[in-house]
Amino acid sequence: MPPPNTPEEGLIATTATLALRPLMSGDPTATTLDLRALEYEDSVDENLICPICRVPFISPVITNCDHVFCHRCIVQAHALNPVCPVDRLPLKLVSETRPAPKIVHNQLDNLSVKCPNSSRGCDLIVSRSLVENHVARYCDKTLVPCPHPSCNKSVIRKDIGKGCLHYDVKCEYCEQVRQKADLEEHQDTECPNRKTECALCNIEYVRHKQEEHSKECPEAQTSCKFALFGCEQLVKRWQLEDHALKCAYRVVGPVGEQLAELRAELNTLQERDRLKDRRIKFLENRGFPLPTPTSSEPMSDINLPENSSTHEDSAPYESRDQYFLSLFEAMESKVERLSTALNEVEGRHSMMLFNESSQIKDQLTEIRSTMGVLGMHVRWLMNFRLQERGRAGTSSPAMPNSFSGNQANIIDDNISRRMIVNLREHPPRL
Repeated sequence: MPPPNTPEEGLIATTATLALRPLMSGDPTATTLDLRALEYEDSVDENLICPICRVPFISPVITNCDHVFCHRCIVQAHALNPVCPVDRLPLKLVSETRPAPKIVHNQLDNLSVKCPNSSRGCDLIVSRSLVENHVARYCDKTLVPCPHPSCNKSVIRKDIGKGCLHYDVKCEYCEQVRQKADLEEHQDTECPNRKTECALCNIEYVRHKQEEHSKECPEAQTSCKFALFGCEQLVKRWQLEDHALKCAYRVVGPVGEQLAELRAELNTLQERDRLKDRRIKFLENRGFPLPTPTSSEPMSDINLPENSSTHEDSAPYESRDQYFLSLFEAMESKVERLSTALNEVEGRHSMMLFNESSQIKDQLTEIRSTMGVLGMHVRWLMNFRLQERGRAGTSSPAMPNSFSGNQANIIDDNISRRMIVNLREHPPRL
């Protein structure tokens, strides 16, 4: 079974790169699949439609005025007129655009699309984030180069093991000459004699798909579903349900189904056991120390040698895929341990920052309190000084105008001394 069709990471370029890179059809990094030509299974939300090309966003970017466009559309529109295509405000492509939020990318990736090879017979419906990987690696209907070294044509992936199919043959139904690679499509859609009528159910079907029709024909004779338990009667397919209700072996049917499930589960467990035995033998052959059942030490990291892939004969695996699967599982366990260690370090650093910030906050609070007390002292002294000056002015109303400046300074000094003495004897209450 192939690994999950996970999309490749890092395919979304920055806006600056998109603005500076020429949009040329001959770009070797461009994908061969046109995402704009995809056929969507359901209706797409209008908020996910590009206002320029009117298809769901492809690598969306957002402007400072909160409008979203396909990156290729906005680059082409900006080259013609450096304004936002929606509100017509001036727009700087490099500094005023950025990749769209992650939620927009997630919504676009989750859209269900039909396989681009649906016209060739692929009926798979897959999320848009996986369609490129499906077409490039797994779809049987994808056109790939012909395996023959001297042939420069293409064949579908499922026929790649048949060798070169680019030679002329005659259609057995209409005698027209077609290439072997195109014969099946010709018999499906073009051959004038491609259809015939079933002699049992009178339903038309494509001639070269007679075997498929025989598996679905309601009038065809088929075995009872309890044939594994001893029923040898043949009935028409449309009568299977009625026969199953009257079959003499229907009593043992549920028990047989349970036995079949148990047998399948037993086969699965046996396969797992064989796989574990192969891994143990491989580790023993490589000289890795394995912990005993009574040992309390956990199994250490398995550092596989780099040149281990060159010694396939000594590995106890049945195929190279199983061997690389074991390597992948070892690397996956290491990644999990590193992730756990990083989370622990991050937690410790967060706690250290929290403790340091708490101390700083306490010190700032103490400083603010001290500054408040000092401010109250200063205000009280200023008020007291003003009151003393007012009293001195009212106590000498008949002061002559010829009062010298030195005498005034002496009076101020006396008032200051009295204020200091009063403060010492009667400190302010806060």
